[in-house]
Amino acid sequence: MYKAEKIRNKESWFRTIKPGIVAKGKLPSYGSITSLNVQLTRYNRSIGKERGVFIHAKYLYDELCVILVGVTIEQRKKELADPGYKNEWRKMIKV
Repeated sequence: MYKAEKIRNKESWFRTIKPGIVAKGKLPSYGSITSLNVQLTRYNRSIGKERGVFIHAKYLYDELCVILVGVTIEQRKKELADPGYKNEWRKMIKV
């Protein structure tokens, strides 16, 4: 699996995620999960769109961790248009 890095600055961490990148981060508390979710939504709608990347998140609540997966904007559009392609990004996560 992936080694979880301590997340110090969420926005900076998001900027390191490019299409094809999978990263795992450790959060300090459950409240941080909600905070990350809100910040990631804002990021995807603005900076991510400008940079051509959409970041998916898989939350591991028991571990207080999150796995981020970057895809291209084109892949994201395909996910929204084709129900059969919707979860392709999850295949990038190696168990």
